[in-house]
Amino acid sequence: MATYTSAHDILRRAADRTMDYDFTVWFWGDSIAMDGLVEAAELLNYAEAQAFCLKYYCRWAKQSLGWADHMAPGYALLKLYQRTNDQSLLDAALRLAKFMLEDVPRTRDGAPLYRPDQPTYRHNIWVDTIYHVPPFYALLAQVTGENRYYDEAMREWSNHVRWLSSNRGPFLAHGIETGNRVLRGYGWGRGNGWALYGMVDTLELIPADHPGRADALNNFRQLSEAILVLQDSSGFWRTLLHEREAYLESSTAAFFGAAFTKAVRLGLLDERFAAAAERAWQATISRIEDDGSFTGVSACTWAGTLPDDLVSMYKALPTEVNVWGQGSALRFAAERIHAGL
Repeated sequence: MATYTSAHDILRRAADRTMDYDFTVWFWGDSIAMDGLVEAAELLNYAEAQAFCLKYYCRWAKQSLGWADHMAPGYALLKLYQRTNDQSLLDAALRLAKFMLEDVPRTRDGAPLYRPDQPTYRHNIWVDTIYHVPPFYALLAQVTGENRYYDEAMREWSNHVRWLSSNRGPFLAHGIETGNRVLRGYGWGRGNGWALYGMVDTLELIPADHPGRADALNNFRQLSEAILVLQDSSGFWRTLLHEREAYLESSTAAFFGAAFTKAVRLGLLDERFAAAAERAWQATISRIEDDGSFTGVSACTWAGTLPDDLVSMYKALPTEVNVWGQGSALRFAAERIHAGL
């Protein structure tokens, strides 16, 4: 357990630990790690963290785009553009948006299918994407003044929520195979964390008079209420939110704590959520080591390879230090600083 508890110290040490990872090829957890590193660069005036991120973006921007690039951290890319005013970063963001909007295949009702190159995944929609893509489009709209990207942010959000919701309860599923309609991983803790944090990042940017914002805000608040009541007394949530036999998992505290902290600061949620976020912060720091490693984070969840909704897999996953855990700790520390905590 770490012997320091201030958000500034944790942000710095977690950033140093996160820069031990390589980001040459984008993967699911990379977006939140890059987002966190960009925030460390800003809030700590940490030039090394900014240079680290720029190295990977500049390398990537010179390459042809492939299907894995829908996982490129577009939100962090635009944050770096705002910090540096480097036109090549904006050009890379616009190229990424064009690729996702024009080249990615879609379901009949318009939901994107981001991995057509992978037979196992080619008809799948994933909850993680709510974190990756809507905030990117919303920030691109703000940066460029092109309001059509706000519409794309709302469309991406609503498409994913529609497909991943079910009559099982208020939570989103991990994923759905849209061809055979197999829904997997209902109530996955981190998955709903991906969604909730992506929602609040998007709501921060969507104009108050946008026709889709009221429904989106209601959607966000309903999911937040359902999550709030399942927080354990320890400050964590379970790796399957509604399953009492599922273990208490570290990144749930960081994801939900960060999302709640930001939402309270923006006036989107009330003070009950601030109290829950404080409990989540104490839980989070209890699993951060002195070198900035965030322990107890569940390993990669290959839900798309399962023949059905095998919830026992979520309960049996090992825990480890990994890039998405580091990113969640970074962002929670940053949100604490933004909130003056």
